[in-house]
Amino acid sequence: MSHNQILGKTGEDIAGLFFEEKGYTVVHRNWRCRAGEIDLIVKKGDEWRFIEVKMRSGIKYGYPEEAVTEYKSDNFYNAISEYLLKNPEINEDKVHADILAIILNDKEFDIRWIEDGV
Repeated sequence: MSHNQILGKTGEDIAGLFFEEKGYTVVHRNWRCRAGEIDLIVKKGDEWRFIEVKMRSGIKYGYPEEAVTEYKSDNFYNAISEYLLKNPEINEDKVHADILAIILNDKEFDIRWIEDGV
């Protein structure tokens, strides 16, 4: 695995734990379809959150959330739409597209949950 792949997997592991600590159930990790990939899908009650996880080992190249480009955002929404088509029981009014931005500072993490940020 490359450094970026390890960082990405670590970020997704941290994100899963983050949401579990907040009472969410992790439904899917790395859900893929023709339109793209959703890093994390979590739910609590009838609330569904589709999470784009971005992790950086510093801010030398910018904040993690800045890596969510318009192209990435379009693909993310297309993937969510495909997921919802395959799961029509989900109430679309209870769906959120979030970013979990994680910065590694030495051995600590700075985590920012940007709700409806994609």
